[in-house]
Amino acid sequence: MVQWKLRPVILTQSPPRDESDLSKRKTTSSKSDSGKIAAAKGAKLIATRGMGMPIKLFRHEGVTMTADQIVKAFKQYPYNPKSKTSIVAGFGKVTSSGEVVAADFVSGFKVQVMTFEGAPVHYISVDSGTAIIKLDRGTIEVRGSDRIARKFRGVFEDVVGGKLSPLDLNGGTVKLYNSATDVASVLLIGVEKGNITQAEFRGAGIQREEDIGMYQRRYKGQIGRFRGTFAYPSGAFLTTTVNAEAGSLMVYRSGEGILEKDLNWIVELMEDAALTHGQGN
Repeated sequence: MVQWKLRPVILTQSPPRDESDLSKRKTTSSKSDSGKIAAAKGAKLIATRGMGMPIKLFRHEGVTMTADQIVKAFKQYPYNPKSKTSIVAGFGKVTSSGEVVAADFVSGFKVQVMTFEGAPVHYISVDSGTAIIKLDRGTIEVRGSDRIARKFRGVFEDVVGGKLSPLDLNGGTVKLYNSATDVASVLLIGVEKGNITQAEFRGAGIQREEDIGMYQRRYKGQIGRFRGTFAYPSGAFLTTTVNAEAGSLMVYRSGEGILEKDLNWIVELMEDAALTHGQGN
């Protein structure tokens, strides 16, 4: 792999990485402290366990249950491990409002680590997240790690029925990219330039670089993944990564957490763009 500061790093064809598990990566400095904004305006602040909030977006098809029926179905599977070594998944608090269901989801995972002697040791790791099922929009939002989103997907399909698939965020990605105050990296996919299928650019403030535009116009490249800083509705400037094909994004916190209205805004932006481009039901 050859890399230039503001020239493309040419990659072989491979699926984009899902960056929804990057909750421990450091965020860049911001121009506004969301904790101070929340205190001043009385807004709801969402705490994060790491440096940000990973979000996975799905579209659902073939779901015939109503919101009340989904609530009842989820409550039949409470998270209730029999022992500290039990690997189970289940739900905590489940509520509904209109055609929207919000559910706390918890699951245990078996994790293997290697000792200094090279022997494998297993332990149980418990993870949790919040799932928001939007029957009126045909989408599902999971706030939590990639593994909790994958686990919820399987449980949802088993309990409720229907099929979940990642929401294609390409339309929303372009809108967000165009409004960035600073872009640090961008991966273009679908490039048609000889044997080149992907091109990655890295630097500082590269959103207006001519080479990126050339690869988009001349070689039909599409933004598959990028990382940049944006102004959110609260006035906070937050670093955000988006993986369009995987349907995932990561919003890095500023201060004590992220305002709920900021999370809602970026999710709605992505969902609206996907639905406009025919990605929803």
